[in-house]
Amino acid sequence: MPARIIAFVCLLMQANCLLAQNLQFDGLYSAPTGRLPEVSTAVHTYLRFYPDGVFFLQSVPSDNAQSVAEWFGRNKKYAQKGTYTMHGGELVMHLGNGGSMGSTSEDGQPAFLRGQVKDGRLELTNISDCSEYSYAFKSVQDTTVVKYNRYQPELRLPGAWKLQECLKDKKQQIILTNADSTVIAICVMPGEALDVFVRERTDFENALAYYNWDARTLREESRMTVRKLTENREKAYICWQAKNGQNNMYFLFGTRGNLLYNCMIKAPDMPEQEKIDLLERVYEMNHL
Repeated sequence: MPARIIAFVCLLMQANCLLAQNLQFDGLYSAPTGRLPEVSTAVHTYLRFYPDGVFFLQSVPSDNAQSVAEWFGRNKKYAQKGTYTMHGGELVMHLGNGGSMGSTSEDGQPAFLRGQVKDGRLELTNISDCSEYSYAFKSVQDTTVVKYNRYQPELRLPGAWKLQECLKDKKQQIILTNADSTVIAICVMPGEALDVFVRERTDFENALAYYNWDARTLREESRMTVRKLTENREKAYICWQAKNGQNNMYFLFGTRGNLLYNCMIKAPDMPEQEKIDLLERVYEMNHL
């Protein structure tokens, strides 16, 4: 066989090998693996892989991958942890603790699974009992959950965020960053913490008073240019911008009952509408 043809065949084999190893990390693999007979509900097993060779597995009676992703995965609850390797296009998985359908042997010993990615699906076989399942990939939007304060026990943010700083002042502001170096600061506090709050006002009136007070302070003391961007009277929030030569910050101020909500974003390379959308998304996720 001519050397040129041999080289082409070798390249083709290498390409097929790479395609076989095309695990995806920005979502979950899901497969129906059983039923709950008492309520006739399907059980779905979910897998989440990470580039460092770690995966997580859990079986639940839900086919909503986005909902499952909010609590399932690294640094989250209820997940079984395992490790995986790729050898010649074959995926080899070791799950160290038992309990999920399709993942452990009958005597509860650690499970070993083998498989490949074919046409976007993960075809897996449990070595102990030869059971086979075909997992479909479902892209999800990650959710970060941060423990906060007694007024708001948890804060939820779309995407993967890392806690950078927690300011132990009366506002209890927390600051987070993501892989794109976007900075987001969040504060939820009782309205009585600020003199501008009046209990007899509507939620939107208090949000507007909060905005007017802070905007005036930034104009007069920090010499910043302030611009109102959007407002929502029904959901009681205002989005606005404050900037000078050193800073360009986007805010959402909102009110619910006796709670004041303050979210600020710094992201120089993010388009303005995306900043507004992110602020509104964070607000919606926290039911404020």
